[in-house]
Amino acid sequence: MRIALLNPSVGFSDRRKSIPIGLAYIMAFLESEGHPSTGFDFGDSTAGAAELVERYRLWDHDLLGMSVYNESFGVAADMAREIKRRNPSCFIVMGGPQATATHHAIIRGHPEIDGVVRKEGEHPTLELVRCLAAGDGLDAVPNLTWRDGAAVRVNRETPAPDDLDALPFPAAEFVTDREYGRLHFYDAVRDELRPALTINTSRSCPYDCSFCGVLTIGRRYRSRSPENVVRELEFFRQRDGIDYRHVYFSDANFFVQAQRALAMVRALHAADDRITFSFGTRVNQILKARDVIEEMRDLGLRFIEVGVESASPAVLERLAKGVGPEVNDAAVGFLTRIGVEIALDFIMVDPASTVEDLQMNMDFIERHFLDHYPHEHFYTSLALYEGTPIREFYEERRGKPFVSGTLPDTAELFEYAELRTWWRLVQDFKERYQGSIDRLLAKTETLLKHPRAVECLTGRTGPWEDLCGLQLDSVTLRHAPVMVFRRLVERLASGAKPDTLEDVGLRGFGRRATDLDDLIGSASAALGRLGDRLGLAPDELDRALRISGAAYQ
Repeated sequence: MRIALLNPSVGFSDRRKSIPIGLAYIMAFLESEGHPSTGFDFGDSTAGAAELVERYRLWDHDLLGMSVYNESFGVAADMAREIKRRNPSCFIVMGGPQATATHHAIIRGHPEIDGVVRKEGEHPTLELVRCLAAGDGLDAVPNLTWRDGAAVRVNRETPAPDDLDALPFPAAEFVTDREYGRLHFYDAVRDELRPALTINTSRSCPYDCSFCGVLTIGRRYRSRSPENVVRELEFFRQRDGIDYRHVYFSDANFFVQAQRALAMVRALHAADDRITFSFGTRVNQILKARDVIEEMRDLGLRFIEVGVESASPAVLERLAKGVGPEVNDAAVGFLTRIGVEIALDFIMVDPASTVEDLQMNMDFIERHFLDHYPHEHFYTSLALYEGTPIREFYEERRGKPFVSGTLPDTAELFEYAELRTWWRLVQDFKERYQGSIDRLLAKTETLLKHPRAVECLTGRTGPWEDLCGLQLDSVTLRHAPVMVFRRLVERLASGAKPDTLEDVGLRGFGRRATDLDDLIGSASAALGRLGDRLGLAPDELDRALRISGAAYQ
């Protein structure tokens, strides 16, 4: 039987971090039961649905499964229609959070989709493969919603597996039209780029944040054993021939049980004391187990992705976080004091946000990130995923449902005119300036770390004064977004109605209190001159950035 599992595109290109691990687990499980499959990962593809179907002969399968999210559902449906046009006998099944949340509507409204596997997919997909291969009916396939003539059938659910150690490692390979970059982590403590591996040690999360798509899959938390996780690290080291020395724990919430998490990293450290690691969790869990976090730091913890979401009490209540802003402040302050880097999960605005909410968010970011403003968070907005309570909240608030299968555009939902102005001007800044600022900052940092530049700065020789000037300009550029956005919030709070970024204020930046465009231009020119004076090859900085570009926190 020809089986394919596919990760469809979200419709734009973004830097891929790792393979689609959910599909990889299903593929490995099918393989262990004697049913090999082919994986396709088009998650960041910019090619059209019909083009991908034709180029990779996606229609030439007996069973094709897709893992879909709200962002990718439209593309997935387009691909399914094209596959069905080419091969009507191909059985097309969807899975994942969005498909689970809307399984009945998908089968009722999309004749190109034959079935939906709800919740976790390993065992239901295996039973589906067995039934299709044998020509049996589909009534016995657990967790399957399917079309039976004109009727929609919803089969019984089977509990998700408790013994995660019994699942094979997600050792699947994927065909893709955009090659995977090797995953790295830049360890600032040791000033080195480390080969990195993503490992998932648990499933689900017992909390009930109103915006989280994990809720659609189920809240029953289960964990792997530390020994099994260590074996996975060694398995992929041997398979890939790479000495992985950083582990990204990709759990929805790694720190649900502090002692479990500690046992996990103790086992990794005992197996290889060079290992560093990172994970994501909630602020309240950090504060409940400060001693555990401190021990983890000593065992190689480098950063935590912290679910702060907002500094506004009203927004935190809407998001059902169960904590107040003071808990966010305490957790971030604690991590800063003990030297653990922070990656924020942050939602700058939601449809009901006010200028006061914006002010509180700006204050929080400035209070805790004085030198490095995480500017990407200024461009974030709440995603209303299907099946989440927050989506239902806004459907009730507006008096009608959103269109099924779509992700509403936040820009069309803001309840206050000031927020519509904020969003429009912030997006304008992003389009006009943020890309240039990011590139300049990355190149400047790379240049200043070059041995020739370090020698000039430490010895005060050659172009050291120009290097110092570039360094100062880079500080201004790093702060430029928050300076503009702070001005914007203050103008909105005062009742002003700025129409353009020029109305907000794009002057007064840097040593010369210059225009932002001039600052960007002069910094760019300085980079070129300094590269020449230091004798760097024309593309040396670009090549260095390509190597380090896979590193992220």
